[in-house]
Amino acid sequence: MKISLFPNYNNKAVSKVTDDICKHLTEFDIDYSIAQCNEGDDKCELPLFCDLDERINDCDIAIVVGGDGTTLNVAKACAEQNKLTLGINAGRLGFMSGLEKNELDLLNCLVTGDYEIEERMMLNAKIINGDSVQSFNCFNDAVISRGDLARLIDVTVMSEGRIITKSRADGMIIATPTGSTAYSMAAGGPVVSPDNSCFVVTPICPHSLVNRSIVVSSDKQLEITVENDKNNTSYLSVDGAKSIELKKGSVIRI
Repeated sequence: MKISLFPNYNNKAVSKVTDDICKHLTEFDIDYSIAQCNEGDDKCELPLFCDLDERINDCDIAIVVGGDGTTLNVAKACAEQNKLTLGINAGRLGFMSGLEKNELDLLNCLVTGDYEIEERMMLNAKIINGDSVQSFNCFNDAVISRGDLARLIDVTVMSEGRIITKSRADGMIIATPTGSTAYSMAAGGPVVSPDNSCFVVTPICPHSLVNRSIVVSSDKQLEITVENDKNNTSYLSVDGAKSIELKKGSVIRI
């Protein structure tokens, strides 16, 4: 077995935790390597691993040391190569972590095989504008939001040719069950067990006396359109890490 370690050294607590992990892996006779970060990332909250794909390709399991943001970034790359991810929490919440930093003795379970694999649903968001198609994979959520001006946008969500929700709001969140504990929950959405297969559609600050989310089966395709006045813009953000301006006439397909 070979392990690739992905530590978020932007977090001050990670260095000691990573050293402790290395000691345990050596004690358990587990082969490991540590991914390198790009230089000059001091202003970045999340590390940019310069050898991410190479390290994942060369391992059986990727161990991420940090918070949920770092785990999210590495897990998406692991999913593309069908590799396992183990998060060790050195951040704040650790929703996506399998171990806490005081549970490192349990790393021996990687050798004995005494562990369970938990599968998490992802979603794919496509921005379609004429012949142009941009595609993004998400673990947490795809978020449609207004631009810099404090003006509401009209968001329509359709499935199978029918409108399932329409809101004049700051935006709309399309979350996976994993993402239901993130931005969607903060916007009033329900918490969904991660072993479900569904989308949670949650409006952001809608101009309405009632603010309710809708839970849609993941076997349904969603199409989202946005209308905003000519002086405002709207964006699609993916897992809070990438933001794309939506041009007039764009359709977001989930």
